[in-house]
Amino acid sequence: MEKRMTEAVVIGGGIAGCTLAYELASRGVGVTVIEQSLIAAESSGRNTGTLLSGPQRAVVEMLDKSVEVYGELADGPVPFEFARIGHLLISEDDASLEEAATVADRYREAGVGMEKVSGGELARDHPRLGFNVAGGYFVERAWTLEPMGATHAFAHVARLAGAHFRTGLRVAQIASRGGKIAGVLTDDGIIAADMVFIANGLWMSDMLRRTVGDGPLPGLPFTAGRGWLIQLGKLDFELPWIVEELTWPDQDELGRRMSLAGLADVAAQNDDRAGVEAICLNPMMGGDARLGASVQPAFRDLLRNTDMPSRIAARALRMISGLGSPAVKNVYPGNRPMLSDGLPVAGRTAVEGLFVHGGMGSIGMHAAPATARWLVDAVLSGDGNPLQTWLRPQRFAGW
Repeated sequence: MEKRMTEAVVIGGGIAGCTLAYELASRGVGVTVIEQSLIAAESSGRNTGTLLSGPQRAVVEMLDKSVEVYGELADGPVPFEFARIGHLLISEDDASLEEAATVADRYREAGVGMEKVSGGELARDHPRLGFNVAGGYFVERAWTLEPMGATHAFAHVARLAGAHFRTGLRVAQIASRGGKIAGVLTDDGIIAADMVFIANGLWMSDMLRRTVGDGPLPGLPFTAGRGWLIQLGKLDFELPWIVEELTWPDQDELGRRMSLAGLADVAAQNDDRAGVEAICLNPMMGGDARLGASVQPAFRDLLRNTDMPSRIAARALRMISGLGSPAVKNVYPGNRPMLSDGLPVAGRTAVEGLFVHGGMGSIGMHAAPATARWLVDAVLSGDGNPLQTWLRPQRFAGW
């Protein structure tokens, strides 16, 4: 082993890894973050930047805690456009608006205020947007941020607290001896550690498989939920809310729709079907906007679904015709690490000192600051499993 001893190694430089680095370093733990590419190179830098309420208490709990954590960094040296914003959920037709009433009741049961609005009122009060919808709901609270900046903000404060970041470096194996973590093998050699946190998104299952000495460990039911985003230029109208179509399912239903398993799924091209197709429009502080969103089950390195951007664009123009005027700056896909129940995972493994943190799916920016804090609390003052049982890896078979 190397002479230099690191107390903790965090594998992954996305929002899951950088929030862990912040939590650990700020409490005096020596941290080295190892990222095979660049900070926020994957989905942490390629998402809508929305922090939205939902009809599930777990989702609201993560939102509230994450907003608290983001507030600690919002006035720091790395700006990331963190701000509270309005949230408008829309339904295109009368049937979907009627179904949305039940969902609205569930939002209220989860502690989120909802106020109904008709499509006629939206069209009358905001003629420049060109609303053509049956109606919707104004949601009590939502926040927006610039995701690349937010991830780097956590990395920066972690560095100030003593954390080291090594980018462009791959972890090849995790080493354990006698049921206890020993360190990691990288392309530059071995780094000894007392604790290792796997927070590398879609590569987590690879790392669990490459835990040697006492492994491999059981896998986790990951799917690469692929989404598409359209980067719009400067809007020529004021948009005071995030506009989201009220068709996004609960996290558990989303997880079920993302399921892929054997060769039959490849043969049938089941990764070429949309799990969710909706619109989510987020105005940014600079006057531009991000337009999504979709998610479909996918294999990490197999790219299909290339007609999804045109479907999102057509859907958006059908409901908000005013979106025809802004320029389109870019269109790009992103892979979201999804678990079968749609919720993140955070907790200990069977190897002492080895922990997992990931599977954030479509709510990574919304969830990671909260789950990182809860996990580090549990590691430093508990048994390594958060109090939130719905986060623990033991909820999956084999664990």
